[in-house]
Amino acid sequence: MVKYMCFDAFGTLLAFGPGARRANPYLRLVEALARRDGVKPPRLPFMTRNVPIEVFAEELGLAYLTPVLRHELEQDIAGIRVFDDVAPTLAALRSQGRRIAVCSNLAQPYGEVVRRLLPGLDAYVLSFEVGARKPEAAIYQAVCNAFRCAPREVLFIGDSLRADVEGPRRFGMQARRLERQAGQELEDVL
Repeated sequence: MVKYMCFDAFGTLLAFGPGARRANPYLRLVEALARRDGVKPPRLPFMTRNVPIEVFAEELGLAYLTPVLRHELEQDIAGIRVFDDVAPTLAALRSQGRRIAVCSNLAQPYGEVVRRLLPGLDAYVLSFEVGARKPEAAIYQAVCNAFRCAPREVLFIGDSLRADVEGPRRFGMQARRLERQAGQELEDVL
């Protein structure tokens, strides 16, 4: 029996509400930068720096977008929901003595929502706090550090083949992919 369970957040435990269109204010920043500069910008550190979106807007010379970004961020956050199978599955895992973590690539404003919607987990390993994103080894090491265990003792479950299966396996963890769009639920991969 695997004692340590680690789940991706979005697409695995959490979703943007049914029919909800993501506002994605961070994409708005990237698109505004591309329009202004005429080139696609390099990958920006939205998910690996612990700062609010207003700081990024200011640093990129796009502070005039702040009111729109705040509104879109509020829309995004209001649309987040927990998949129906999550609470009973996590409760069942807890009753079996398993320790549970969430490990997610996300920007700082979404961290509070993850903690609020998924309370009482043993660890929250969030890219903006760790300074690394999946599939970088440092974020998986942070999971092992939180659990005080070896990689082989962790089962990682998520919806991304690259970040939630290949990355953890390369690091030495066990990993399984959850395909919600194909109708799978957590029980199907456990």
